[in-house]
Amino acid sequence: MMTTMTGRLGTLGVCVLFSALSWIGCSQGSDGRGPTKPGGAGTAGTAGTAGTAGAAGTSAAGSAGDAPASHQPGELVDFLGNADYPDDFWETATLEESDIDPAALAAALKRIKTQKLEIHSFLVARRGRLVFEQYGWKTGQNVDDTNKTEHQVDPAEHHLLHSTTKSITSSLVGIAIDEGLISGVDDLVVPHFPEYQPLPEPSAEKDAMTLEDLLTMRSGLEWQEGVNESEVFDAPDPARVMLSRPLVSTPGTVWNYSSAGSDVIAALLRKVTKQTPTQYAYDKLFEPLGIPGSDVFWAAASNGTNHGGWGLSLKPRQMARFGELYRNRGMWNGKQVVPAEWTDVATSVHCDTPWNGQYGYHFWIPRIPGFFATRGAYGQNIYINRELELVVVFTADLPINNADVTLDDLMRELILPGVK
Repeated sequence: MMTTMTGRLGTLGVCVLFSALSWIGCSQGSDGRGPTKPGGAGTAGTAGTAGTAGAAGTSAAGSAGDAPASHQPGELVDFLGNADYPDDFWETATLEESDIDPAALAAALKRIKTQKLEIHSFLVARRGRLVFEQYGWKTGQNVDDTNKTEHQVDPAEHHLLHSTTKSITSSLVGIAIDEGLISGVDDLVVPHFPEYQPLPEPSAEKDAMTLEDLLTMRSGLEWQEGVNESEVFDAPDPARVMLSRPLVSTPGTVWNYSSAGSDVIAALLRKVTKQTPTQYAYDKLFEPLGIPGSDVFWAAASNGTNHGGWGLSLKPRQMARFGELYRNRGMWNGKQVVPAEWTDVATSVHCDTPWNGQYGYHFWIPRIPGFFATRGAYGQNIYINRELELVVVFTADLPINNADVTLDDLMRELILPGVK
């Protein structure tokens, strides 16, 4: 599998940063779909209902069984081991027996409270057990979320993953390659869509675009995240619209964040699997992880193809399951769900970016030693460190332009030093 998985890895160099004009476009606000910094958004899925806070034990913010009296961002409540929210996978453990300094997480909670960070969930798993689980206050002010009711978040609530969706899509690509449905990441993209021919703006370079170019955000297709969304995502077939755009750089050379490129990947997956991404994900990923299909919400275009870069909603514990899957190199309960090689290659550095970290195959490598991560707009992030046997999950509504910096700093400065 190594040759088909890695494609052109041996010839990869440092990616060229995209133009100043493109960067300015990415820095603007969006219409609620694409990010201004890593993480596309979506409007599908349910936000859950206002929960009644309960807890097992006490924490630095919020006591057992009671929501904070102030009800404001930054106030978190401990739900670890709460019998009202049973889980058929996660066993719990104490921080002390998991070799995590409680003072480190107390310091993290203090920063969250002091800075009034709107953290909706904050979970830590070590060595396969859940050791920390806190939920915060939701203000309902996020423009991308349909649930505008202020409430205390609890473990039963779904959260829009925004661009963490991309890492799910990446996993489906790895599975499809392993099944022989795609020859490898060097597979040419345009030949998969003969029904689109002749494409506007045709060129030999566009015909040479590979799946790897899309996975690494280097398709070369004209795109400004936060600017072009409506004309692509509101179309019946977003992949056709995106592939019809002109090339502005040679594929494989210039990094330019593109949620629309992820829609092309989703369309390609549907072609080769003969299933929608949701159907394929349920069969190959969610069902093995114990996530029922009735519990998965994923926005789709009018042609039925789910958006490859945004729109998926899951619960925080389900996000932690996905992180645990990647911590164990794709193995789950003795079954290889995602090819081990893909979990290595997809989470390796393939190019630099002008954003907060380096990029793999729809995964991020943040500037935190030993970690790879998923990122979603406003702070829907999963951090994984195999050496430390650690998975950390956040869902949040943080300012979109600095959400990842805020959470990375929390990880680097306070959480990581407390892990022994």
